[in-house]
Amino acid sequence: MIDGQPNLVHPSEAAKEEQTLEAIAVAGASAIQRLISERDDLRVRVNTQQGDLAYITAANVDLRRCIISIRHHYIELATKVLAQLEQFDQATRDLMQERQTKSVAGRDEDANLVSLAHRLKPVGTRPTSVASFDE
Repeated sequence: MIDGQPNLVHPSEAAKEEQTLEAIAVAGASAIQRLISERDDLRVRVNTQQGDLAYITAANVDLRRCIISIRHHYIELATKVLAQLEQFDQATRDLMQERQTKSVAGRDEDANLVSLAHRLKPVGTRPTSVASFDE
């Protein structure tokens, strides 16, 4: 005979081990399903964000074009306003110069008239000058 006891496993222990292995397998499968679900959700979020990014990029490009166009029109407008201001300044200077020229010429004419009046005035009247005519 064989000495010693044969290695026997009790049926209740084998069932417990089987249930434990089953529970571990179910937990593992559940964990894998959660990971797959999370991965799919992340893929959806990434695709959504990529679409949003493409839309925002296109909007940004359009806004840049608008800003460049506005800047261009502003520079054109500023150039036109500056040219008009320069024309106005030149016209004002010309007018001032013309007035000064007329004023000097007018005073010369006035002086000539006063001189003529002095020569033609009767003797004994009071003297007149250009300054007294200006008042």
